[in-house]
Amino acid sequence: MYSTIRQRTLLGCAALITGFVIWSAQGAAPNTLIALGDQQWAAGQLELAQKTFEHAVKAEPRSVDAHMKLAGLQLSRQEFKACIETYQRAIGLDANNARAWLGLGFAYLHTGQNDLSLAALDEAIRIDPGNQEKLAPVLAKLGTP
Repeated sequence: MYSTIRQRTLLGCAALITGFVIWSAQGAAPNTLIALGDQQWAAGQLELAQKTFEHAVKAEPRSVDAHMKLAGLQLSRQEFKACIETYQRAIGLDANNARAWLGLGFAYLHTGQNDLSLAALDEAIRIDPGNQEKLAPVLAKLGTP
């Protein structure tokens, strides 16, 4: 029982400290917030990482990196509707971002929107032909040669 209380207290303190760091970093450069979000993600603090990436996007709405980090985390958390919107915003900022098109394609695939998935993956291949070989199994699943 003592170790459970101690564990919860330590987790609560860590969350409080991280919350303070996010609050104090709100005026920080998006790269600082992205780095903090990466650390939180690596530590398994997914909700905190998501909030940090959201702050990075708010701090610099034109940061493709901030949008990509947020979308990647949303995809990993299976928040498909949210990550589709975030990837679309990233593509709006940089239409030649093959990684954004890949993420969008996989998000569409997970939501059963196969035609949209295929279109996004085709765009990722058009931008970076090196994706063709990597995507061959997925494209085969979608019924393309």
